[in-house]
Amino acid sequence: MEKSTDIGHKLLSIKYEKEKCDECNKIRTPSVENHQICYTCYHAKKRIRPSGNKTIDDFIRYTHTNYPNKNNGKMIFVPYEKFENIKLIGEGGFSKIYKATWIDSKISDNDTLNYSLQNKSKIVALKKLTDSKNITSKELNELKIFYHYSLSGKSYDIYDSYSGLVNVYYGITQDPVTQDLIFIMPYYDSDLTNYVTKDFFDIRWYHKLDRLKEIINGLAKIHNVNILHRDLHSGNILLSNLYDYAPSMKAKICDLGTSKSATENDDNNDNEEDNIYGIISYVAPE
Repeated sequence: MEKSTDIGHKLLSIKYEKEKCDECNKIRTPSVENHQICYTCYHAKKRIRPSGNKTIDDFIRYTHTNYPNKNNGKMIFVPYEKFENIKLIGEGGFSKIYKATWIDSKISDNDTLNYSLQNKSKIVALKKLTDSKNITSKELNELKIFYHYSLSGKSYDIYDSYSGLVNVYYGITQDPVTQDLIFIMPYYDSDLTNYVTKDFFDIRWYHKLDRLKEIINGLAKIHNVNILHRDLHSGNILLSNLYDYAPSMKAKICDLGTSKSATENDDNNDNEEDNIYGIISYVAPE
């Protein structure tokens, strides 16, 4: 038997013409419960846990309502207390990386969001941005770029552990003490720096060439949707061990924080072509 709200929504779809939603500004069927917003936005607001930060909440809601029929790119806000066994595993100039266990994870086995999951834990990586408590749209650039990329292909091509060649993102949490922004990502076994320096002479050349091909294909994927990475180096190439033995390693491009769309202009920086991006040792000398 259909729920009364679903029946009401069907009747409303017949009775009322689509209108502009006050939340997403799209022309959609209004919600039964609130005619000022569409059915999609109403149910997204009911499902999504608010963070208390408007910038975060607006972005999370956007990933759910922009293309509601797509699973790609949908993200979630997770309270910090949902993470256990948090351990620092890496540190860069602008962030720290932690390994953690996400209890009551809502990420399915194919790495997409599924709110129906219960009592499922998952090992993840937490990327804490340094001094990011005053969150603006700029701090979310890494997630925005990934969201843009995630819409470019089928879910399998983006999220599959074998086919996907670009790191995915699950959502956001915040440090309860510092209020710093934290991105939730898959946990990977290593990066290209450690892979090469620790086992270089033990890795067969065709495996090295496989990793190189994966990096090239990953770059081609983001370039095909007009994304420029602007900070590619060995520390930003992650390696996932698919089957618990060395030849099963898979390279994935990560850290899209300084990336941008090649088709967009930055109105806040008129001299962007004069700026230097990335780590000095990897910047072209010219």
